[in-house]
Amino acid sequence: MSVDLLASLTAKRQEALRDVLLFLGRHGRYPTGPELAEFTGLNHDTAWYRLRALSREGLLTRKGRIFVLTEKGLAVAQALGSTLWKEDEEVQRALRLLEYGRAAEEER
Repeated sequence: MSVDLLASLTAKRQEALRDVLLFLGRHGRYPTGPELAEFTGLNHDTAWYRLRALSREGLLTRKGRIFVLTEKGLAVAQALGSTLWKEDEEVQRALRLLEYGRAAEEER
């Protein structure tokens, strides 16, 4: 993983990526924009802004109504998970789901 990419990821974007992972770890699937807003307590505009920012970075892609990690996003999440979020059990649970391919990409 490029150190430049991790260094260029702002604290807010790291937080947004972590929120996606936390949702994934708790629900076993990726969030929609409204679900992420409700989950984080952010207003809808702020949640959408953060999701779009991660999409512009190439870390998320939209599939229907949900936002899914790209290969680049997964690599960044794993890098942050092994360093910055090493002790965060919820993030680690989400990364294990992703590692074993058990994260659902469909809405329930």
